[in-house]
Amino acid sequence: MCGITGFLSVASHALVQPEQVLQNMANEIISRGPDAQGYWLSDDKAVAFAHRRLAVVDLSEAGQQPMESRSYVLIFNGEIYNFRRIRQDLEALGHIFRGHSDTETLLFALEQWGVDITLNKLEGMFAFCAFHKTSRRSFLVRDRLGEKPLYYSLNRRKQLIFGSELKALKAHPHFKASLNHAALNLYFKHNCIPAPHTIYENTYKLKPGHYLSVDFQHNDDLNLKEHCYWSASDTFINGAQKSFTGTPSEAADQLEVILNKSIKDQMLADVPIGAFLSGGIDSSTITALMQKQSGRSINTFSIGFDFHDFNEAEHAKAIAKHLGTTHTEMYVSEQDTRNVIPMLPRIYDEPFADSSQIPTFLVSKMAKQHVTVALSGDGGDELFAGYSRYSQTLANWQQLNQGKGQFKTILSRALCMLPNDLIDAILRPVLAINRQYAKHSGVRLKANAHIAQSKTLAEYYSNSIAFWHPNSELLAKSLNADYSLNAAHIHDIANTLSPLNLLQYLDTQMYLPDDILTKVDRAGMAVSLESRIPMLNHNVVEFAATLPDNIKTFQGKAKWPLQEILSRHVPRKLFERPKQGFAIPIGEWLKGPLKEWMMDLLNHDRLKRQGILNHQAIIPLLDMHMDGNSDYSLNLWSVLMLQAWLDEQEFAL
Repeated sequence: MCGITGFLSVASHALVQPEQVLQNMANEIISRGPDAQGYWLSDDKAVAFAHRRLAVVDLSEAGQQPMESRSYVLIFNGEIYNFRRIRQDLEALGHIFRGHSDTETLLFALEQWGVDITLNKLEGMFAFCAFHKTSRRSFLVRDRLGEKPLYYSLNRRKQLIFGSELKALKAHPHFKASLNHAALNLYFKHNCIPAPHTIYENTYKLKPGHYLSVDFQHNDDLNLKEHCYWSASDTFINGAQKSFTGTPSEAADQLEVILNKSIKDQMLADVPIGAFLSGGIDSSTITALMQKQSGRSINTFSIGFDFHDFNEAEHAKAIAKHLGTTHTEMYVSEQDTRNVIPMLPRIYDEPFADSSQIPTFLVSKMAKQHVTVALSGDGGDELFAGYSRYSQTLANWQQLNQGKGQFKTILSRALCMLPNDLIDAILRPVLAINRQYAKHSGVRLKANAHIAQSKTLAEYYSNSIAFWHPNSELLAKSLNADYSLNAAHIHDIANTLSPLNLLQYLDTQMYLPDDILTKVDRAGMAVSLESRIPMLNHNVVEFAATLPDNIKTFQGKAKWPLQEILSRHVPRKLFERPKQGFAIPIGEWLKGPLKEWMMDLLNHDRLKRQGILNHQAIIPLLDMHMDGNSDYSLNLWSVLMLQAWLDEQEFAL
């Protein structure tokens, strides 16, 4: 696990003194690689690579980067879990290795087979840049599911700047940090900014399963072309067409074999390794299979809270005791949270508002005191239909489309056209019995009305889980932006997948990489901890896509195959309980210890000066939250994270 950065220029626009710029960019991502650094520049200074190393496999100098072969120069971030098997094939073809790192294996694989064939052979999480010296083509590559990040920006000087984090790009003197107002629409809908967008104009996230080729041999320009080498939509469609035909127990048997192989590969490291254990089904399954394969007691880590509804630490402790792991836990205080909040804008580089970012950082920080690598259970909900919102969405959508659905749609459109104050005035006599609920009732109704206007299940789901809706008038300047799931594409895939499978696909395409995996990567890398996710081995993903709904939810239990596997190692009484999720009591804290901080960031004069947010749109939700009538902490948190990020910026708004 490492950090990479650099820039590609046409020769006539190369920097005069690129060495210092390259070093400055690398220094910005030192937490991703505190163990070593390395640099490479082409003779004409047009290609510049920098690497920060977190030594995990092959701790010797033979694992240092950038690495160079006869044809390629490579900088690599991540892990290739099957590199030993690929290495054997390369050795049989005559390649001679200096060390035993996966980076060297990748370098010779590119030399032997080129980019496309090599990518099809890889199992792992990765982002890398390879430069072919003869053709003068560069390749920026991101792994299939998006576990590792890769950003790039093309400026008017015909320079492509890239890196593992946005802060590395910002260190380049020709990077222009202009606020992307269109991306804010996406941010407030999803609490994150989905690929390919970023918070800056002309700056992008490389999409999962894609690589970018950069060719500047034939003219005085950079020719960019995006290539898709693995597709989530193809995976889900192929899975539906080749649906698993065995029994539920046979599905669990086969899944356990695939998971065991993935975990075995991901437990290989030359440094101490452990696991995050929340006490839920996913992390407990990974931990149980790790412990079964290990010759010693593995290290496990969990976070707890002094709020019953948010505390899974007791369940994690019971499972750790049953499995015999060496368990470490931490109970998070209000002060712990206050200490982390000022760090969040720099950790995430752009507005990011999944409040579980706080416990994820704290558990990573705790784990780093004992291990360098930690395995995580992320991905189970998306792959095996674990979210309760799936069944709720399908039930609500069916109800909306019954008998009176057309009337509801017409009524919803009418409501969206009325001012909030008018709706409040109309409903005030009706709701007088509950004054708190009557207050700002227009805001509630218009949000529900917007959802009810959805024309398709995909649109309904997207609107149902949105944090802010277009009619909220939150943004002073509202520009449209969308991620890659266009309407025609969704129509095609919706006709192939079951409704449940469609919702899983939507989350795998956006929520998983842009929220969950972003959170895990940044939290771990902020403390130089490598996180590995066995369920996102593409073999696991592709098998999960073949499972029909009646197996994933067999006997009315979400994630039945995972529950069945876990029951073979842990008594059901230790994990059969309502799903809690990995969250913090942010709603209560915003009313108490974080209130002063919140009110300062939401100050009317501050918002007016920035000219980005409409204070009048925030007041209703703030009032309803503070009154205790409703919990709007997630909506408020997204505003607060934008405000905190803006405070860190140096560009003019």
